[in-house]
Amino acid sequence: CWIRVAFSLVARYRAIAGYFPQKLCQNNRTMRRNQTKGTSIHLLCSGLLLLANKTHAFMATQQQGAHNGLRRLDKHNLSSARIRLHYKKNPFDEESPSQREQRMQLVRQVQETFYADEVGVYPPQHGVYSNMPLYRGNWTELPGFQHTLNVTDPYYINMLMKVVSSSQPWYFGHVYLPGGAESIDDYNFRLEKGSDAPLVGTLMQVSDYTRMDNGGLYVVVQALGRFLVVDAIHHGSPYSVATVEMLPDGEMVEHFFGEAKDTVASFDFALNDDARGAACAGAIAEAEAFRSYEFLVVEADNVLESDAILPPVASFNAEAATTNDAADGVVHKAIEEYLSQSPGNMYHGECSIADDFDLPTEDDALDMEYEVWVEIDALASILSKLNPKANTEMPIPTQILGLLPEEEERRPWPKGFKLQRYAKKISNAYSLLEKLSQIKVDKGKPHLPKTGAGYPRLRRARRLSYTIWALLDTILGDTFIREGIPKQEILEMNTTTARLQAALLRVREINSTLRQVLRTG
Repeated sequence: CWIRVAFSLVARYRAIAGYFPQKLCQNNRTMRRNQTKGTSIHLLCSGLLLLANKTHAFMATQQQGAHNGLRRLDKHNLSSARIRLHYKKNPFDEESPSQREQRMQLVRQVQETFYADEVGVYPPQHGVYSNMPLYRGNWTELPGFQHTLNVTDPYYINMLMKVVSSSQPWYFGHVYLPGGAESIDDYNFRLEKGSDAPLVGTLMQVSDYTRMDNGGLYVVVQALGRFLVVDAIHHGSPYSVATVEMLPDGEMVEHFFGEAKDTVASFDFALNDDARGAACAGAIAEAEAFRSYEFLVVEADNVLESDAILPPVASFNAEAATTNDAADGVVHKAIEEYLSQSPGNMYHGECSIADDFDLPTEDDALDMEYEVWVEIDALASILSKLNPKANTEMPIPTQILGLLPEEEERRPWPKGFKLQRYAKKISNAYSLLEKLSQIKVDKGKPHLPKTGAGYPRLRRARRLSYTIWALLDTILGDTFIREGIPKQEILEMNTTTARLQAALLRVREINSTLRQVLRTG
């Protein structure tokens, strides 16, 4: 019975599969009078007709086989499971390599035509992105991290093809979804306040991609910064789309609040006096100014061909260093532009209307950064004692060690601070360090891996507040951030100081446990 029903569906599918390309292409001769448009339409028609013909041939074969299967079913009493297995065969499995390559070329040509007019994410207005496509997966992305995605879901292939078919930078959003794709159409996980869905996500950048022979995408992605979903345009399948607002850390807003207030007082063309919103705009502008420096582009083919393990933490791009002076100009321009808006045209987002004016300061974040480094140094020392014969003398990854600040009079390193000694040993191979990790090395002090002379201290501390979790999670195999502090909770912390404090407590716990191991032998 179910086979006869299938015949009816097959017949309808064949009619549709034949009708669509023929209807689309029947006026192709007229369309070709416009040479540019005609070429694209002709290419699209050719590909669709070829695929339709292959479909017709395949369906005819399957239908004839099914009739034969009915006769065999009556004669031999075959089970339905064996019948389904018999007709599950993919007609493309018997292709030769050259036939497969030819077919994939046609598919890619059709894709290029289909996605030719994509424009990507709308340019942001003071950190607000409209129509942001969202990848909702059952994991959380932390800013500063990078990894690869092997995308086989057709919905997300379509979404990412739209992204990479537009002009760079290639942005999309990621939002944690408990249960992953199975929950995307669940009413309880709609992207709105009061639902069970997290609304704080991560702005992602496609560094590079390659199309696989199976039709999937191999994508290198990098997590840039936090955002809040403020208005969902589409909640569920095939994928969510929303307006999102970037969320700078509280210390960043506090850092630019004084400049914003001074600008309000002195700016002749200020149409509003929202210094808080202007400070948010300045913090977001600074993040955009340093983005090309903080994230070195990784080519997908290089990762595939070398079969290399991509470091979990993004590397700095030493050739794209942005000076503080250049960033200051960008920030001040953003503040002035924000204050030039009339109140009626302004977007009052989460950052500008927040009432947490008792924010940690830059000094608070730097003090906490210092404490974290002291504990990391103790961790490195303990690890060396536990494994004295290790073939590496620096158990701290270079992407993290590169964030080590220079000693300051206010924050002198304690006696016996070993990380400086580790850094000095890098001097014998600093050229290799630059090649592999892309951490800038100060040639005047080659023993110190630098993040760049113009890199702001507060951004350095912010980066450490995220990348320290790579040391705990990926390198030490620590399960605490999955069991004790979920990554989503780390992402939703609004200040650098809070994240550093959480990391500090965890590193101290680890050090205490390891010291007990040393004492017990």
